[in-house]
Amino acid sequence: MRKTRELGGVMVMHTGCVWGSEMTGGIKQMHAQSLLRDDQVHVHCNALPDDEWRMLASAGSKVSISPETELNMGMGAPVFAKCAEFGIKATLSCDIISLNSSDLITQMRVGLGYARFASNLPINQSGAMPTALSYTVRDALEWATINGAEACGLDSQIGSITPGKQADIIIIGNDSFAMRPIHEPLGSVVFQATARDVSTVIVAGKIMKQAGKLVGIDSESLATQAESSAREIVEWVRKAGATLPTVQH
Repeated sequence: MRKTRELGGVMVMHTGCVWGSEMTGGIKQMHAQSLLRDDQVHVHCNALPDDEWRMLASAGSKVSISPETELNMGMGAPVFAKCAEFGIKATLSCDIISLNSSDLITQMRVGLGYARFASNLPINQSGAMPTALSYTVRDALEWATINGAEACGLDSQIGSITPGKQADIIIIGNDSFAMRPIHEPLGSVVFQATARDVSTVIVAGKIMKQAGKLVGIDSESLATQAESSAREIVEWVRKAGATLPTVQH
């Protein structure tokens, strides 16, 4: 277990992702002290043994998977299959956006691709081809929407378009050439869409993005500030005498 933080009353814990470290035993200690709860979201969990998965499931704890970060940083197999095995609804997160993308559409695509690969691998290794899909685009959409809302204790307010819930809606596609032709909308969102294809965002009934542009935000100025801040941080690290990581392509 690496770090803990609290978001809106939900405890978010980076759990079981440090291979070869005693820190991965944190779940057992928490279980022994009756500290595992249903208002916790445990992130990664790649290194957890089955007995600790049972502890999480018994406590009703939630799990968040960061497929792009985990695959790129050698954290091990994203735990979609383990979540399914122990009856825990998988959710998605981006984690280290200085390394990879910062949108859930990408996490859906990468996560679904990995989950299908992992479930199909034994069939492929036997010399055969799979005849059915164990994970669908609807599964991926649930990871990114209603499952995440439930993990945060907000499923009565957001996560699905339901009468009585807060009006949080995104409209994807519009005139996007990358998503044409659309034969099956859910598949087009998961497999073809990017963050650039989000034309409209509505939060609690208020339009936050329209016609592909953020409302009331100077995006160009914000990007300039981000570039300036990045240069300042790198310079501060150099002056502190720290060694920057070697760039590898």
